[in-house]
Amino acid sequence: MSPFISIIIPFYGTADPVLLQRCITSIREQGMEEGSYEIIVVDDESQTTGGARNSGIQQSHGEYLLFVDADDVLLPDTIFFCLSLLKRYSPDILRFGFVEFACDSLLEKQNQTNQLPPYVEYSSGAAFMALNNFTGVVWAHFFRRSLLETSSLYFSKTSLFEDEEFVVKAYFFARKMLVTSYKVYGYCHSSSSLTRMVADEECWKRVSAFREMLFRLKAFSQLCQSDASAERLEALNRRIHFLVIDYIRQMWRNKCSMKEINQRLAILKQEGLVPLPYKKYSWKYCLVCPVINVYIRFVI
Repeated sequence: MSPFISIIIPFYGTADPVLLQRCITSIREQGMEEGSYEIIVVDDESQTTGGARNSGIQQSHGEYLLFVDADDVLLPDTIFFCLSLLKRYSPDILRFGFVEFACDSLLEKQNQTNQLPPYVEYSSGAAFMALNNFTGVVWAHFFRRSLLETSSLYFSKTSLFEDEEFVVKAYFFARKMLVTSYKVYGYCHSSSSLTRMVADEECWKRVSAFREMLFRLKAFSQLCQSDASAERLEALNRRIHFLVIDYIRQMWRNKCSMKEINQRLAILKQEGLVPLPYKKYSWKYCLVCPVINVYIRFVI
């Protein structure tokens, strides 16, 4: 019997095997029938996180893929609700909720119910992306494997912000999408994780990696201009515009000097990413957009 879901876990030799075992235990204790799922641990120190996930995709056999980081967990007794939604509605993507917790703490069980959790159905991933802001983490989703195959969708071989790029492209290609706030995933706070490094060198790497991700999405948008519908392109460009704002926040948070910020903004301007379009995406966007554009006009 082919597994219904493949659970892909990137793991490297320097990672904590105790946390990996905790992760695997949280999966096995979901009570899923043997043979209905497979766990693929990708252990290759020479790869990036994105490269490791790509290897996992190539090895997978499940109808749906779930990406789990080795130091994270699935919340107790939650996976069956996702499986019920997947089997009943067959979406290309199911997005679910998550909680953050300290790695040395215990997670409480959620209140159990015999009913399916509340969810919203979208006609496409682009329809969701056109109306919502979201956290672009790959581990908050089930992806239909055929969606990735038909779209030739893989991760960029990096270990920073490859999630964001992958999720945006998956939304762009996806047809039916379900979104539930039901919490399934436990994201572990770790002072040593890539996303929490604060050394100056790491801050610089984060800002540069975000910029490269942003440029890849811009190139992707240009590549799709002739083939994609106006609705999909509008949704994609909306997300890119919000990521430009996030990039400016990244520069500020990661201790870039004003000189460096101005230099990087000049590159954005040269690439046509600023000034931002005046769109009524959200009230926050309507507040921030004019401020950025005025600064670009008079300073950059």
